Amino acid sequence: MIFGRPRSHAAIAAALLLSGGVSVAQDNSANSLEPLDPRQWDADRAAHLLRRAGFGGPASEVARLTSAGLEAAVDELVNYHSTFWTNDPPPIDAIVAESPERDELRQMSEEERRAFVEKRRQAEQRTIEEVRLWWIERMIESPRPLEEKMTLFWHGHFTSGAREVKRSVFMYEQNEFLRKHALANFRDLLMGVSRDRAMLVYLDNNRNVKRQPNENYARELMELFSLGVGNYSEADVKAAARAFTGWGFDDEGFRFRRSVHDEGEKTFLGRKGKLDGQDIIDQILEQPACSRFLARALLEFFCRPEPDKELVERFALVIRRNKFDLRPAMRTLFLSKAFYHPRSRGTLIKSPIELIVSTVRAFDLDVGDLQAVERATRAMGQELLQPPNVKGWDGGTKWITTATLFNRYNVTCALLNGAERPGRPRDRRQPSRLAPERPADAPTEAPAATTEPKPAAAATPAMTMQSQPAGGPRVARKARQATYDPLAVVRTEGLSTAEDIVDHSAKRLLANPLPSVKREALVQWLGGEKHDFRADAPDAGRRVRTMLNLLVSTPEYQMN
Repeated sequence: MIFGRPRSHAAIAAALLLSGGVSVAQDNSANSLEPLDPRQWDADRAAHLLRRAGFGGPASEVARLTSAGLEAAVDELVNYHSTFWTNDPPPIDAIVAESPERDELRQMSEEERRAFVEKRRQAEQRTIEEVRLWWIERMIESPRPLEEKMTLFWHGHFTSGAREVKRSVFMYEQNEFLRKHALANFRDLLMGVSRDRAMLVYLDNNRNVKRQPNENYARELMELFSLGVGNYSEADVKAAARAFTGWGFDDEGFRFRRSVHDEGEKTFLGRKGKLDGQDIIDQILEQPACSRFLARALLEFFCRPEPDKELVERFALVIRRNKFDLRPAMRTLFLSKAFYHPRSRGTLIKSPIELIVSTVRAFDLDVGDLQAVERATRAMGQELLQPPNVKGWDGGTKWITTATLFNRYNVTCALLNGAERPGRPRDRRQPSRLAPERPADAPTEAPAATTEPKPAAAATPAMTMQSQPAGGPRVARKARQATYDPLAVVRTEGLSTAEDIVDHSAKRLLANPLPSVKREALVQWLGGEKHDFRADAPDAGRRVRTMLNLLVSTPEYQMN
């Protein structure tokens, strides 16, 4: 069965990992950070760059970057500050913009206080959702895709969660800080995150005082943000916690509270003195383990899973030579032979938000309901501004379970199918769904030993397009999802046969070639009983759209 149900979670993971891989012999270029020969620059490599340094894009964007050449394409993405673009900030409910005055709360009756607290809680929920929708909108629309991709990377690296922080304004501040410094110096990021109000709440450093040092932030700063396990001791954790005492905040932002700061002598990673938080960060950056830790994290997100030690060491050296300035380091990576090597292509599983945004951008779709998109990402296991724990999302094969995989297929197909189901008008009294309807004559079998789930015919409740407001006004982001017109590409590209359409679609949408048995099944479906596709046939649009539904429901499409 090509489009049948997977037998087990292990089978799903195996299919995903094996389907995207290309068997290649080890060669010197696999771990080389030397620039790719510009003569090797082509549309496939341009599409790879656009997928990894952004969220992909339509064929016209790939063609433009191909024509620009390797260096110009990389420079445009990395130097995104040269492209002016902005969108309106998310609406912030007035009640959550500032902390409530204590005197005002004291003057309230118990009933009034409870009502106020509940009103504020609901406003916080509404506002954090608005921030999520605002960010999704940025990822979809921004002409500066690397800016948003780096922000997504840092959000998973310097993790904070909205439910723990409980202040939507703090989460918005953190998101904007990560965006502003997305390709800045790593020291600036470490310093800023250490002073960030959301992080100070999330890891309890606002409660870190000299009488009772709190070690949470100090430990995660080293374990998860900069050095990794095994590169510091428990004594270093205790010393760092003492150094960060007094780092807190008020309504104006970060505040250093000298009265509760430990001024005593400390020893941290071999350095002695009356160290404070800045000294701790500077000493961390002096450790070779820091550049290696950062290099591995960036390579795993942008290049390939489990990068070889040789590649990690070479990229760490680039980071150190650039004194932790990230813009030139990432430019080196995106120009390198290692980045375009077959071992780096089609080897990363798309996160839920990458899957949705890349689908929208690849097909140049107008999203009808951002709230539905946000609910869909949660159904697939990724709630923006709420990673599962301080480690962030595990990613990789952890994105894939039987439930999340069917949700992934449902959502991508629904984006193409739109609000109207093929062949019948929708009852406007019912909410439309982010879910496809599978035509009865769509292929389910082919002579092959591989397994793939088919798009389900029904969506989960989290994927309904009907808004479910928690109370209070919302920004209007709800509309019927437009149905994608698949024949527009057929006409524009002059595609006349089923083979042409399948090959063009697979090349445009997949990071690696579509296996021949799957290609043949799609060609047979599209050609029909007479093996003859005609773009002017009454059912031509439906058949091409169904073929695309099947194509985006393959393991190959889950890979980046």
